[in-house]
Amino acid sequence: MTRSIVLVHAVRSSRTMWKGQRRRLREQGFEVIAPDLPGHGRRRGEPFTLEKALATIDEAVDACAEPPLLVGLSLGGYLTLHWAGTRPGRLAAVVAADCTLVPGPASARLYGLWLTMKDWLPGDSDARVARSFARRHTRKAAKRYYGGGRAHGVVRSVVRLIGGLDLLADVAAIDVPLTFVNGEHDPFRRHEQQFLDAARDGELVILHDAGHIANLSRPKRFAKILRRCARDSARV
Repeated sequence: MTRSIVLVHAVRSSRTMWKGQRRRLREQGFEVIAPDLPGHGRRRGEPFTLEKALATIDEAVDACAEPPLLVGLSLGGYLTLHWAGTRPGRLAAVVAADCTLVPGPASARLYGLWLTMKDWLPGDSDARVARSFARRHTRKAAKRYYGGGRAHGVVRSVVRLIGGLDLLADVAAIDVPLTFVNGEHDPFRRHEQQFLDAARDGELVILHDAGHIANLSRPKRFAKILRRCARDSARV
């Protein structure tokens, strides 16, 4: 069993999206590290690059008292899979949430355009996006997702990066237990069986009545999954 957990956030969010899980896990005695990726949270304005993003995860893993459970969601999930697949021997287990869509260059560009179009609409885009998020989830969830501010200017770099990764090869190279967690209504579920088939030691967990940001749709159940994955890492 590992008592160390690293949490990697989604695009345009920050470490604040993990507030509920951090509190619950720390109450259970876990060491929890949730860094801000470049261009996000306390690092807004800093260029987002793959090298800096992976270095951020490097630093968080190195700061743990023992090989951790590495957890990522959406953008954080893609980065987690790539990091774990290219750095064997450093983790106890992996959880990748809401990231089982093979993001080819074309689909990545379309997703980036969809995100960027929201900023072209008139009015305060930050407030509008937060209200939309609250309608899909709750006001509390929106406050946590955007608690570190909404990152601007990162979408183009993010979609170019993700669209260029061979994520199924990364999954196949991961040398520890790997759990995919998807919200039942997450549109990124499209290729979940391909990801599961590629894994050496994988499982799939579906959170019912949850959407794309599953840790905020069902925070208690998500934290319970992380506790279980940390506990089961004793079999590594």
